[in-house]
This record gives sequence, C-alpha cells and structure tokens, in this order.
Amino acid sequence: MNSAAVENFLQPLIAGIICGFVVSVPVGPVNLTVINQALRNGFSRAFHVGLGAIFAETIYATLLMAGHSSVLDKPHVRDLLRVIAVVVIVGVGIRALFFKPEKLQLSEAAAERMDERWHHPQAFLLGFILTISNLMLVVLWATLSAVLFARDWVQPEITSRATCSVGVFVGGTAWFALLAYFVSRAHRRVKLETLTIMVRGCGVVLIASAVLLAYRMFYPR
Repeated sequence: MNSAAVENFLQPLIAGIICGFVVSVPVGPVNLTVINQALRNGFSRAFHVGLGAIFAETIYATLLMAGHSSVLDKPHVRDLLRVIAVVVIVGVGIRALFFKPEKLQLSEAAAERMDERWHHPQAFLLGFILTISNLMLVVLWATLSAVLFARDWVQPEITSRATCSVGVFVGGTAWFALLAYFVSRAHRRVKLETLTIMVRGCGVVLIASAVLLAYRMFYPR
C-alpha cells in the first residue's frame, strides 16, 4: 500500500474508529438509555438507540471536520487549538477517571423516566434526538477534529475526511453493539463495577492521549 493510500484512507479510518469508539464510551443519557432498553427489551431495540446516537454524532464530526482546512495553515492557530485540545481532553478524562457507580444508579431513574415518555418508541429516533440535542458534542468534535488535522491523522482532501467520518460511525457502532449485547446477555446480573471500570479505563486512555499530545507540542519530530 503506497503512502497516499495510507494518508487518505487507512490512517483517517483508524483515527475515526478510535475517536468514534472512545467518545461513545462515557456514561451519559444515551448509554443509560441503551442499558435500560437492553435490560428491558433485549439487544435489538437497545442497539437501534445506539445506532441513532452514532448517526447524529457522525453528522457533527463530518460538519466540524469540513470546517477545518485553511485556518490550520497558521502556526499560532494550530498551537492554540492544541492547547485547548489538551485542556478539554484532560478534563473529560479526569471526569471519567473519578466516575462513581452511585452516579449511575441515580441517573438510571432519569433515563427510565425519559423512556416512559415514549410509549411506542422509535428507538433509532430516540438515540438520534438524545445526541443531536447535546451541544457539548460540538465543542468536543471541534477539539477532536483540530487534533486530527494538526497531527496529520486526517488530510484536507475530501476522501480523507469522508473516510474518517466512516471510521467514526464504525467505531461508535462497535461500542453500542458491544454494550447492547453485553447488557442484554447479562440481564440484571450486570454489575455496576464493570461499567465503572470501563468508564475509568476510558478516562485513562483520554489522559494518556492528552499527555502524548502535550509532549509532541514541546518535542515535535
């Protein structure tokens, strides 16, 4: 495989898969709804909630990556975006690292109340609405897209951006499929400690990524 193929297809695909997977892991309204649906209704409905969520998230990722090209040609802009990226990623990572299972127990009731409002829920639409209404994802994907372009993991060419968007969808879909399958199979025997370990593990990955990014800022190749 030549270098052009790697830069335009393989590299952005892998970057998108990793971002889509990691961003989908932290427990929030969507994951709580997926868990609730999996426990009550099985794999299919839970997975479709996640599918709607990652579809909305891919829209955000695609739109924000489409806005990054000429602005990154300015070195001071790139440096500023990298600093912002480190701060945001560390913040999200610390929040996940100190996640407590008690919060999950308290939040499950809210997720169940939301589900009860949909007497005949269209699962895909429910996941889509829960995600598209979360404006914090705009900030998160603006930061991630800046990092991807700044580190040359995604190129300005449309093929590279599109491939990364496909990767985001694949990575997020993989997470929600695993979550829905695991919870639906485990039923009510699923342990909060297991979910807590997964969330905290995601926090470790995020903090490690921020440290690596900060290191590359001061010691570029």
